Amino acid sequence: MRGSIGQLLIAQGAIDAGALSDALARQSGRHPLASELYTLGYCSERQLATALSVQTGWPAIVLDESTIRLDVLEHVSLEWARIFSALVVYEDDRSIVVAAARPEDAIVPARELGSARGKNVELRIALDITLARTIRIGFSKWKRGETYLIGPECDRKKTAAYLAIVQPDSSEGDEHRQAQRALAEDAARNIEDDDELPDHPSSSTLTGDWQVSTITTTNDDEQNPILEERTQIITADLDRGTEEITLTGSGGVRALVVDPDPPGRLQMMAELEKLGWECSIASNGGQAVDLLSQQVFELVFADVGTPDIDGLQLCRAIKRSRRLARTRVVITTSVVDSGQVSDEVLQRHAADGYIEKPIDPRKLHRMLRELTPSEGDRADQHEGVLADALGRYHNGDIEGAIAKLRDALVTDPASPKLHFMLANMLQRASRWAEAVDHYEAVVELQPAYFPALTRLAYLYFRQGLHARAVETWRRALPVCDDPALRRNIELFMRKLVADMAKSEAG
Repeated sequence: MRGSIGQLLIAQGAIDAGALSDALARQSGRHPLASELYTLGYCSERQLATALSVQTGWPAIVLDESTIRLDVLEHVSLEWARIFSALVVYEDDRSIVVAAARPEDAIVPARELGSARGKNVELRIALDITLARTIRIGFSKWKRGETYLIGPECDRKKTAAYLAIVQPDSSEGDEHRQAQRALAEDAARNIEDDDELPDHPSSSTLTGDWQVSTITTTNDDEQNPILEERTQIITADLDRGTEEITLTGSGGVRALVVDPDPPGRLQMMAELEKLGWECSIASNGGQAVDLLSQQVFELVFADVGTPDIDGLQLCRAIKRSRRLARTRVVITTSVVDSGQVSDEVLQRHAADGYIEKPIDPRKLHRMLRELTPSEGDRADQHEGVLADALGRYHNGDIEGAIAKLRDALVTDPASPKLHFMLANMLQRASRWAEAVDHYEAVVELQPAYFPALTRLAYLYFRQGLHARAVETWRRALPVCDDPALRRNIELFMRKLVADMAKSEAG
């Protein structure tokens, strides 16, 4: 919260503007700026550790000046250290000290390690590049049976474990750094209890540009003799068939896409087929009636601009049909071409749903889950998936856990619970951009789910998207029931807004 690491180092007199410009020009993205400055020889590790401690509020460790007893690596693996950019550097009867390039990302795995060992865990921030080197050399020496890893700048006379620690100062920024650490810890909090996980959205709480209607009959058409006669003729054609519809979910779910626009049909078919649906298409109302009289469909997408019989007329007739009484009908429209369809019109024609084109896949998937009866038992299936994924994670197979959750989302892409757990796993694996995508999916499905909002806000902040972080934290405040956490959000957000304003003014 004190500005960039480069600005801090200039303020401390460790580098000048020329050195900073050189480091920024050479930075490839592989390492943070601090590590680039170290590699170029502009700063010592101690200078950079001090700046990191001031910037983040975490106590820092100067690895080059430390001596690590290597038997502390007995209970962690090289893969664990590389995934979390973290290393156990000290352990005694009561506590474990973990050095991490990003302590906020190592909170959960470090605490799990401490819990398994029955010890408290203390986190220290370390320079990314020296930590990576220490991890590589430390495990290599440990495998060769060596006892200590002595840093190149350490006093060689020290023959016992020794950590060179830099403590953050306690000046005016301390309150804000404490708030930042509190938000980081909350964003990394392990949520595995099913009671804390988001539920599937219900039709009564969904928002967006589609609605589910519970109206299945209407007498309004009787006020228009022409419309009534037309509806009766279409309904009679639909009832020519003899096959009864069944919604057992076996053999694939069947849908009919009625749309005169080829790109619209193709997009809808592609999204449905991704979910394993069987699709048929019709470009006009006559084709649609022929197909509906010969086959059965669980769901019909009917565009309002369909020639011969428009989508609303087709919907009205399907809802009058004895044979197709259980078929769901979703009205589609291109707002540019046809305009929006009002709730009153949808209700008058007994539509089950409404969605605008071009189709938003996420909204479509969410609606399909609500409208498809066969998906009602997926919540039970999710419990097994979540248990399996968590088991894999706790056994050190985080990639296996991620793959398991991804597979489950293929069949239920509108599950906020699956999206949240996948985002959680991706965050633990330091794959922040992917984690953001899935936290965003949770927030769209469950706009008031606080854990997703606060994690998303923190990851926006981590990625430098400060305006989006502030906006998301503001959305989180009304649903935050922890007064202390609410205060930290408000405190940190005010400081972030002030820093943004100062940066724009400068």
